[in-house]
Amino acid sequence: MRDELAALGDQFRRRLLNDRETRRSIDGLLADLDHTRRAAEGRILQPLLYDLVLLVDRVERQDDAFAGSVAAELLVLLEKYGMTRIPVTRGPFDPDTQEAVGVIAALSPEQSGDVAEVVRHGYRLEERIVRPQQVRVYTDR
Repeated sequence: MRDELAALGDQFRRRLLNDRETRRSIDGLLADLDHTRRAAEGRILQPLLYDLVLLVDRVERQDDAFAGSVAAELLVLLEKYGMTRIPVTRGPFDPDTQEAVGVIAALSPEQSGDVAEVVRHGYRLEERIVRPQQVRVYTDR
């Protein structure tokens, strides 16, 4: 009887270990599936969102209230799908989120290297930069 009980205990422990390993494998597969799904969505969704960004650029160049409201609605739509505008900040040029497309003479040496103006808004999709902010930078030259 003791031998049978010990054998059943061993079998139970093996099944428990097997179930844990199976659960880890399933969790790993689910994580891989989620990563693959997000990557596929990015390949499909990102080009469409980028086209909408270009449309926002064109609409914002118009100088009327209707165009402004359309641009605002497009920005809300972009944010719904994870595309956000990089905030406009003054201060030092940031090569991680900005692209220098021109320079402006600095009025003082302290301004040199700071962002003078934003030429074109930048966007990110979640944490990835889709289009850097295009800026003009102050220079002392």
